[in-house]
Amino acid sequence: MRSESTVAWIRLIRLEFARVIRSGGVAAAVLLLLGLGVYASWQGNRRIQAAEAATSAAETAYRDQLAYLSSIYPPTTEAGEPLYYLAFPAPQPPSRLSALASGRMAVETASLRIRLLALEGQLYEHETLNPRLAAAGHLDLAFVLIALLPLFVIAVTYDIVSGERERGTWRMARLFARPRRLIAAKIAARVVLATGLVTSPALIGAFSTGIDADGRAGWAIALIALHTLFWFALCLGVAGGHRSSTANAMILVGVWVALTFLAPAVLSLTNALLHPVPEALELTVRQRQGYHEAWDLPRAGTMESFFEDYPKWSDWIVPEDEFTWAWYYAMNHRGDQAARDASHAYRDILTRRDEWARRWSLLVPPLATQIALDRLSSADLGTQLAYQEAVRSYHERLKAHFQPFLFSAAPMAQVDWDRVPSFEPAVPAGDAPQAGLPAAAALILISVCALLPRIRSRPSPDS
Repeated sequence: MRSESTVAWIRLIRLEFARVIRSGGVAAAVLLLLGLGVYASWQGNRRIQAAEAATSAAETAYRDQLAYLSSIYPPTTEAGEPLYYLAFPAPQPPSRLSALASGRMAVETASLRIRLLALEGQLYEHETLNPRLAAAGHLDLAFVLIALLPLFVIAVTYDIVSGERERGTWRMARLFARPRRLIAAKIAARVVLATGLVTSPALIGAFSTGIDADGRAGWAIALIALHTLFWFALCLGVAGGHRSSTANAMILVGVWVALTFLAPAVLSLTNALLHPVPEALELTVRQRQGYHEAWDLPRAGTMESFFEDYPKWSDWIVPEDEFTWAWYYAMNHRGDQAARDASHAYRDILTRRDEWARRWSLLVPPLATQIALDRLSSADLGTQLAYQEAVRSYHERLKAHFQPFLFSAAPMAQVDWDRVPSFEPAVPAGDAPQAGLPAAAALILISVCALLPRIRSRPSPDS
């Protein structure tokens, strides 16, 4: 008996699936979404390749520049002079999962080349880009699945019951199955169709990019599945009532607009008002002012501020009447000192802004899913701040390595360039469950709340 019931259930789903596919416009919508998904996967793969190419190019440029400087400067040249020009690569390897969600990769760089000069300006010079161009962003797979796929779910689900009633076929359909069983079969057929739309481009992107089957990828799959199921739950909660198809469509599209565009915009505006962020250009200006002011100060005053951070060199005397590279690099360090407090405040406000956004986004399922995917893909603000901290640490290790050569006025021939410190990439902040669990729990809870009216309602003679 159970076997016959299962066969009947599968047959009912297959019939409903075939009926949905033959519906007007559904096949075209499926092809359009598949095309956009495949294109987004291809674009994600191109972004990964571009990031890897930039990393390789930075390493090659460093070696070529070092070889060029070694060829034009005599071996007796003080090491400080070629070090003025030499740029050291500090690339952050991209996460393969960022092919799914590009996050801040569109507006941030993770392949800096830094010099021994003042650092703050080097960190933020790349941020002077056109905000209108940056606002357009990239078409990634996360946008297709979070913003566009729900429209398809709404299009095939809004009249799941009302359409049958309006065509006068609902009472006849009830002869083949109980109402709730029939609705469940209709939903199941549409879930199978949506699963195919999600899986196809995701698999193409995973295989082309080489995404590792680790915990972060697993959480990303779970979040996309839960987000899609949330929209099915919402559609069932609205379309399972006694409203007309037109009313259902208007309600669901209105909710889609509110959750996908209006609510994120309101939260972003509120966040900006509560946590105003100064422009990074201000840090560059302060750093440059601190550096240029040092030209007019006694060298002893410049060195005194330098010795506050590097007391091991406090016994070293820098002459007042001649140029030394130790004094010049101390001037650059004074520029970073001038911008230090503003830099700390800038990072603190960005951190609070990021935490506030993650917390309140849990009320908006699409936004919560997007932010969680960005964290899993190491393409969020926290990862960018961690990368900047890694660059600061690398800059300090470079200074510690070359300061003995600068203070002793050693020739560049004494520098063992093979022992120069290399950049250590930042480790992604937080593990996969920490990044994905809050959003997953919120999606489950909101989905259950959307279904509660249908779960608690008793079927009427006409339902």
